[in-house]
Amino acid sequence: MSSRRVRVTGLGRPDAGVSRTKKQQQNQGLPRQHQQQQEAGGGGRAGREHAHHLFDELLRRDTTSIFDLNSALSAVASESPAVALSLFNRMPRADLCTYSIVIGCCSRAGHLDLAFAALGRVIRTGWTTQAITFSPLLKGLCHDKRTSDAMDIALRRMPALGCTPNAFSYNILLKGLCDENRSQQALHLLHTMMADDTRGGCPPNVVSYTTVINGLLREGQLDKAYCLFDEMLDQGMSPNCITYNCLLHGYCSSGKPKEAIGIFRKMCRDGVEPDVVTYNTLMVYLCKNGRSMEARKVFDSMVKKGHKPDSSIYGTLLHGYATEGYLVQMHQLLDVMVRNGTQPDHYIFNILIGAYAKHGMVDEAMLAFSKMRQQGLHPNIVTYGTVMDALCRVGKVDDAMSQFDRLISEGLTPNGVVFRTLIHGLCACDKWDKAEELAVEMIGRGICPDTIFFNTLLNHLCKEGMVTRAKNIFDLMVRVDVQRDVVTYTTLIDGYCLDGKVDEATKLLEGMVLDGVKPNEVTYNTIINGYCKNGRIEDACSLFRQMASKGVNPGIVTYSTILHGLFQTRRIAAAKELYLWMIKSGIKFDIGTYNIILQGLCQNNCTDDALRMFHNLCLIDFHLQNRTFNIMIDALLKGGRHDEAKDLFASLLARGLVPNVVTYWLMMKSLIEQGLLEELDDLFLSLEKNGCTANSRMLNALVGKLLQKGEVRKAGVYLSKIDENNFSLEASTAESLVFLVSSGKYDQHINSIPEKYRPTAKSRAVFSQKKKSRAV
Repeated sequence: MSSRRVRVTGLGRPDAGVSRTKKQQQNQGLPRQHQQQQEAGGGGRAGREHAHHLFDELLRRDTTSIFDLNSALSAVASESPAVALSLFNRMPRADLCTYSIVIGCCSRAGHLDLAFAALGRVIRTGWTTQAITFSPLLKGLCHDKRTSDAMDIALRRMPALGCTPNAFSYNILLKGLCDENRSQQALHLLHTMMADDTRGGCPPNVVSYTTVINGLLREGQLDKAYCLFDEMLDQGMSPNCITYNCLLHGYCSSGKPKEAIGIFRKMCRDGVEPDVVTYNTLMVYLCKNGRSMEARKVFDSMVKKGHKPDSSIYGTLLHGYATEGYLVQMHQLLDVMVRNGTQPDHYIFNILIGAYAKHGMVDEAMLAFSKMRQQGLHPNIVTYGTVMDALCRVGKVDDAMSQFDRLISEGLTPNGVVFRTLIHGLCACDKWDKAEELAVEMIGRGICPDTIFFNTLLNHLCKEGMVTRAKNIFDLMVRVDVQRDVVTYTTLIDGYCLDGKVDEATKLLEGMVLDGVKPNEVTYNTIINGYCKNGRIEDACSLFRQMASKGVNPGIVTYSTILHGLFQTRRIAAAKELYLWMIKSGIKFDIGTYNIILQGLCQNNCTDDALRMFHNLCLIDFHLQNRTFNIMIDALLKGGRHDEAKDLFASLLARGLVPNVVTYWLMMKSLIEQGLLEELDDLFLSLEKNGCTANSRMLNALVGKLLQKGEVRKAGVYLSKIDENNFSLEASTAESLVFLVSSGKYDQHINSIPEKYRPTAKSRAVFSQKKKSRAV
């Protein structure tokens, strides 16, 4: 075997920073016409086949030098390491350069054992190795998550063989450590390089610093990363665009926009020209945080600097616009994109269709879907999923199923997202049979739904009162080996309680424990509430006492539910006792609990007790709600304590709360009953001045109450307001109107009723009289 020394600079693919000169050095041993063909042909399959053909031609020549063979082998190795290894076996002789190429091929192909064998052959032959010979092996080890082994070779074995690691060797190790989330060790290694530099060793370069800075940022160690950046500047090292991009991305990912903008400005001040990655990093952050208008300014700045945005950058801004609902700006940017010669791809069309779907613009979504096909783009599974979601959102589930059939016919395989979209759409349209059929098909295709999917389906069924079907789905989970969690059980328990089947819910609670799933507070609260609604307060209290023994501490919702149940069953003493125990136990009350107690006391003729509690809450400046005032005002009015109710109404305004429709209705109803119609009108005017709008229900109730009291003229005034607001006349209001006309007592006031309601009232009255006469 020849031992001719060959220059290592021409081997394989050196560092990423190698210039074209080294590529020319590699080609010096080739015939001139072959150099021209290789440079013109470039890489890819054509370049590989050409190099392979040349290698065969060189082997047939008797005068072929090892340099020429190595050059051809290197050309093949750059595209296909496996082919290069087969060609190596046909070479009549090899040298250090050949084995360096082979080590690189083995490492890139993942055959590290062969790479070590080739390196061992080099060592046994006695050739003087250089750092570049080891570099592919170091890369392979780091890629295989064996950075510790790579460090052992670089820092111990290479020096033992008289080979000093260079900056490229160290950079491979630094990247390997950072990829394994060992950035602290990488930092230590970097400092070792700096220390060795003072003794004539290998100084770190900009790639070394940038690699470690990026590693620290990815592990969230922003302060250390910036300290290293400062250290880099102190060492006289000039950061490049990649260094700044790493810092920019790190700060953006950590939600520190001010620091990110500061880095960007420093970058510009230091004369480092931002590239497309820089601008895109800023745009992605801004768009993700709902600041797409600012992202557009960054985009415009990028274009002004002469950078041409690609499809992904347009997509970033389009997605930002779509998310924030800026559809006009989205269309304008799309027009700019097309004018600049960038045609929409799958990603862009999916953004457009998704934006239309989100805003219920199904026709526009389907138009974009059609245009996609017209441009020769076949919809992918994401596109179909988005279209089906848009159709399901507006109840067009049959059209969504048609798209599903088309998807299948085009050879695409539906994924879990597609199935979940359709099943939820079918459930929302009460097509439960089809939903179950599709769920079975989903499982048959090997796409096993997860627990969240089943829980959502169970929730749909239970809310619709289809508990039997929900139980079937619950049982199906066991058959398809999907874990049932606390949400699964609680959802079905709630379904049983809503259906009045509390005993079934209790049985499920017992089965839940046997199944090894621990009930939580929500589970217990659901059954306790079910007992209370069915008047079974003893069972509710019994389960309430069991909670603590089972290791589940009752929360304020649990206590509030029990209090509500006690008041509903008129067990006032027990409710008061529980309330006092809660205070002694240091349980913090919320306003919802106080509302339950106040209403419970008022409903059980303990208004004075409720009033004392209410005033105490006012004294400690507890944050009260409109509902709190409404409870007390209603109780006072029902007890004939009108002046106190008025004072309470006034104090509500004084506390900065605006009375709502319920508050005004309580006061107006009382004024009608007292015959204080002028005060009623004044109160109605104050309602409008305070920014509270009378709704249809309130106006219908007012008219109904006035008609019951025989106040036809005043009822006519508020009937006009119903008409002015284009509200409908409720059935109860219409019945009161019919009764009034049919009685004949108020014929002299019939003109007070707006004309549009008179024919209806008269015709219904006639109909009512005929009905009575027939009965007679």
